[in-house]
Amino acid sequence: MKKNLVSVIVVNYNGKKWLKDCFDALKNQNYKNIQVIMVDNNSVDDSINYVQINYPNIEIVKSSDNLGFAGGNNLALDIVKGEYVFLLNNDTIIDKDAIGHLKDKLDSNQKIGSLQAKLVLMNEPDKMDSCGSFWTSTTFLYHVGSYKDQSLDLYNQSFKVFCNKGAAQMIRTELINTLTLFDDDFWAYYEETDFCHRVWLHGSECWYEPKALVYHANGGTSLNFNSELIQFHNYKNKLMSFIKNFETLNLLKIIPTYIIMSILISFIFILQGKFKMAMAIYKSYGWNIKNLNKNLKKRKIIQNMRKVTDKDIFLEVKKEPRWKYYVYLFTGLEKYSD
Repeated sequence: MKKNLVSVIVVNYNGKKWLKDCFDALKNQNYKNIQVIMVDNNSVDDSINYVQINYPNIEIVKSSDNLGFAGGNNLALDIVKGEYVFLLNNDTIIDKDAIGHLKDKLDSNQKIGSLQAKLVLMNEPDKMDSCGSFWTSTTFLYHVGSYKDQSLDLYNQSFKVFCNKGAAQMIRTELINTLTLFDDDFWAYYEETDFCHRVWLHGSECWYEPKALVYHANGGTSLNFNSELIQFHNYKNKLMSFIKNFETLNLLKIIPTYIIMSILISFIFILQGKFKMAMAIYKSYGWNIKNLNKNLKKRKIIQNMRKVTDKDIFLEVKKEPRWKYYVYLFTGLEKYSD
């Protein structure tokens, strides 16, 4: 592990159209001590050939299958050389000072294990994509900043969050070596939340850093996937993460709450005529029942390494948005004032 080196991992699946802007922005970083790795998840759009010709210094890891965001990032870890790992989506354009600002923040506070850049919408750069998220009693995350005016003071100060968004997330390599990065069973969606939860359990912290600016197309790769698949993995992974990470007494409250909330959402899908979306939620329950023994083994490992109680974590990064937030979660978060 080389001190001060930042290893950037970009997972790609049929994302050739995004790569020029993404890699040009990395090439133009003012902080030059970086290693760039592209993991290709078995693309069929000539992505690998394009990068080999135009960016010969980028290290390419080829997967024979689509391992998703979780498995793709994990695949790169064997060749990571840096003190820090920076996870970056391929549908991003990163400001020239972003990596430097993220590294400076991590250097300034050893408690920070994971740090998210300020994500703004690529096509509407006056609006936020995300600052990260807080935990709530409903079990659904409170996403701060979504579609809001990015110039507001709230989004231009650094603060702790329950979880970072993996589209632009810098992590200490030493912490990854201790905790492991993503759970391969997640494939995609909620994997960064699960990881951040484990960061907090370990006694480290997750933060948001607004000085590091990243433009994000938001869902560029996921446009290749059908919405039922996205819903299945999203709900499957949430429940799996809860089973692994929460203390037993809290789990007895959280799982019933989550099931009630997700069933209500399935009814909304049914009323909208989205029957496959509703069924994806119930299929996610079935997956977790089938794999319960496997997840309980993971739970034992995670709980044995726990250094911080749920109560202490909740004091730091649990917030309850107003009830309107949950309405706007389905009708447009730009209407909700943080």
